[in-house]
Amino acid sequence: MARILCIEDDEHIQHLVGQVLYQHGYDVHSAWNGREGYEKALSLDPDLIVLDLMLPIMNGVQFLKALRRHETARDIPIIVVTAYGDEAGLLKCSIETLASAHYLRKPIDFTELLNCVKRVLAAFPRARRGLQPRKELRKGVIRADPRLRTVWVDDRLAATLVHKEFAVLECLMRSPGPVPRGELLSALGYQDGQANALAQTVHRLRRHLGPANAARISTTPEGYEVVG
Repeated sequence: MARILCIEDDEHIQHLVGQVLYQHGYDVHSAWNGREGYEKALSLDPDLIVLDLMLPIMNGVQFLKALRRHETARDIPIIVVTAYGDEAGLLKCSIETLASAHYLRKPIDFTELLNCVKRVLAAFPRARRGLQPRKELRKGVIRADPRLRTVWVDDRLAATLVHKEFAVLECLMRSPGPVPRGELLSALGYQDGQANALAQTVHRLRRHLGPANAARISTTPEGYEVVG
């Protein structure tokens, strides 16, 4: 059963899309704004995303850009559902920067939606999405398991992390040096003006590592670094 994530802030449309897809055998999950959608895209790893462009908190284009920068989620196929006339600027931007998305216009023709879903799933089966098992990460005495979102220090379990925490830790551990704040904000699905949210996430990561190891996540002039 294919897993589909529908990101739409209109309750009526969300209900109809979910009902139609469910009746045709799909496992449907919902998100009501771009940030929630981004977090669920990372946690659920859906086979397909149905995305509205005009979303609160993080709009559809911002969502697309953030997702396409993510190492493992960037290959998830996306169908953008848009009221073209009202969103021409956003649509043009998304076409120019993320041409791989597929498009349907509102009001939604559900026969067309179902046909598009079938075409996209056939064209982008999970086996062809280039997804490889995420390997365990190591940096010095710190070890992280992407499958379970666990972090270990000196081979002792320190914590099981929530998705945002692990996204930041993964970025830091994959980098040979410091990681700029902007890159980490993208990993969280946040914008440049939300550095405080990033700082809070780093603070929680340090707390998970414990007093003796908190300094292993160091602050640099431009961002943060795991020193192992």
